[in-house]
Amino acid sequence: MAYAALGAAELLAYDPGHPAARKLVTDYAASIEAPTGDTAWPWPQPRLTHGNAVLAEAMIAAGVALDDATLRQRGLDLLAWLVDYETADRRLSPTPIAGRGPEDAQPAFDQPPVQVSALADACARAAVVDNDPMWSDGVRADGVNSSQCAESTLAVISTLQQARRLPTVLQ
Repeated sequence: MAYAALGAAELLAYDPGHPAARKLVTDYAASIEAPTGDTAWPWPQPRLTHGNAVLAEAMIAAGVALDDATLRQRGLDLLAWLVDYETADRRLSPTPIAGRGPEDAQPAFDQPPVQVSALADACARAAVVDNDPMWSDGVRADGVNSSQCAESTLAVISTLQQARRLPTVLQ
C-alpha cells in the first residue's frame, strides 16, 4: 500500500485533482496505525523487514499531498529514527534479510541493497520537504558491494537517480 501511495502522491503532484489518486492517498493515510508512543521503538511494526524506509517515505508523500503537516512530520520523524537506528559506529547497517527487532544486535549481515535504495529514496524525498541537512548527508559512496543480482542493479540505478536530483547527496 505504501508503494501505491507513493505513486498516487507523485500523480497528485502533477494533477492535484486526480480523484483516484487522491482516494488512494487518503485511504493510505487512514490505514496508518497510530503512533506507538514508544520513543525507543516508534516503528509501526514489531520488527523492521524489507524496504523499511518506504513506510516513512509514503507518510511524508501522503502528508505533502494531503497538506497534512502532522502526517508529514511523523514520516520525517520515523525516517530520522530509522537512519539513526540503522547506523552503527557512523556506518550504515541496514536491516538484514531476516529482519531486525529492538533486541537484535548490530551491525547486521546479509543486508539486501534494496534497503539502501529505499533509504536513499526516502532521504531524497525528505530533503525536498525539510531543510535538515541530515537528509542530504545520509548516503556516501565509500565502498563496493560485490552483489551482482538484478536487485543490486536496480538499487544502484535508483540511488543514482536520486543523487542526480540532489547533487549534494554524494558530496
